This record gives sequence, structure tokens and C-alpha cells, in this order.
Amino acid sequence: MSRTLLIKSWSRPAALKVHAWLQAIVAGSRYEGQEGYLFQVCDELIKNAIKANYKFLILWQETRQRMLAETALHSPDEADEWIREVFYSGEDILIRQQLDKMKDLSAVMNTVRQLLDLESKLNHYKDQSEIIDPAKRQHMADQIRDRRKSLAPLMELKAMARQLGIFTHFKIDRNPDKILITVSNDAPLLKEDLDRIQRVRERFQEYARNGRTPEFFAENLDTSGGGHGLGYALMDCTLMELGLEPADTLFLIHANKAMVLLSLPL
Repeated sequence: MSRTLLIKSWSRPAALKVHAWLQAIVAGSRYEGQEGYLFQVCDELIKNAIKANYKFLILWQETRQRMLAETALHSPDEADEWIREVFYSGEDILIRQQLDKMKDLSAVMNTVRQLLDLESKLNHYKDQSEIIDPAKRQHMADQIRDRRKSLAPLMELKAMARQLGIFTHFKIDRNPDKILITVSNDAPLLKEDLDRIQRVRERFQEYARNGRTPEFFAENLDTSGGGHGLGYALMDCTLMELGLEPADTLFLIHANKAMVLLSLPL
């Protein structure tokens, strides 16, 4: 009962498909009727994966621009070949050296948030156009057309994702012992992001063990900085509500490509 989905945009049709697959695969198991909780986890995983891909693509863009301006490389293709070798090398020191040459890494996350907001609005327009009457549908199409200029950065990034083959993949499978869900990226996970996520998960677990879960989230309400890893704490909290131990259920795999495995015992 294995199913896979290539996610280029976390649209309403994609979300409905994932929810339907979850509902079908948990039928007759201890999770039947709990697919809503599992969807919350998958929704968060997929959103995090898309955000990580966008961050990686923007870092790639900025590195390419800098290299073409400062080095002897003469074409974007030459720069891309070099960048791919470095960013997919798994050598944290080499990657860190390139990141340190960027002027303002915090601005990258601001750009990511802006692009995600744009994509959310675009998906909303598309979703609405499918359910409204034809006259209003034309008005919706006109609104999208009027916003083309503001959507240009998002369209440029999506074109780059297609060129480099950087997408998010969802897979769900069931065997006699487990339900296995994986969300993977074609982009690598930066070590600093992995370390930050692990710190947040460990800190949340400490609060949870001491019955201070509400206090943890109250202290972390301000997420304006972006890239805070709070989503993983939310997922761990949801898994605990299902009677599962997060450390034995949700695994973040750091290789030349990022993957999260959700292993649900039957």
C-alpha cells in the first residue's frame, strides 16, 4: 500500500490527497480515527521541508551571484557546478565558509517568509477559483494576473527549483508491524539547522517530562525570527498525545539530502 507524492506546492489538492491516504492507511489500526493528528504532523513536516528548500535555493542564488562577481567563473552553469559540489559534499566546514561570506543570513529567512506568504496567497486564489462561479472565477484570474509583478520572485525561485531538481517528496507505506511516512528533500539539511532542531526537541522534552508543556509554548510564542524549530516541538507534542515516544517515532536523517522518517508502530 505504498504511495508517493512529488510536492511542488503545498496546495489544497495536495493536502486533501495526503489526508485521504492517511485515512485509508490507518483503517483497522490503532490509529483509526486519529488521522487528523497524523495529518497535523505531516502538514508541519511538509511545510518545514518546503521552507528548507526555499532557504537552500536562496542561499544558492546569493552564492552564485557572489561567485560570478568575485571569482574567475564566467557563467552561471560553472558557478552552479561548483556550488553543487560544495553544498552536497557533506563537509560542514566547506559549507560554513560559504555561508560566512554572506552579508546578512537573517535577511534570507525574511525573504523565505515573504515567498511563503506569496505562495499561500497564490494557492488561495487558485483554490477559490475552483469552487466559485465562472464570473467570479474570471475576476480571480484577473487578480492573479495583476499580481504577476509581485509574484515574480516566487516564480523565479520555482523555475530554479525545476532547473536544479529540488523538490519535496512524501511517501507513505504500511507493513505488518509499522506505518512508515517519509518526507524528504532534494536539498541537504544544513548542520546549523539540524543542531537547532535537536536543541529545541531536547528542550521541549525536558519541559514535557516535568509537566511544563504549556509553559514551553508560552515562552516560545514569538517566532518572528524564523527558522526557530518550534514546529518539531509541536509535532513531538502531537505524537505524545497519541501515546507515542517522539524519540522513537520521529527521526531526522542528515545526509547529502534531508529526510524525516515517521515510524508508527502497529
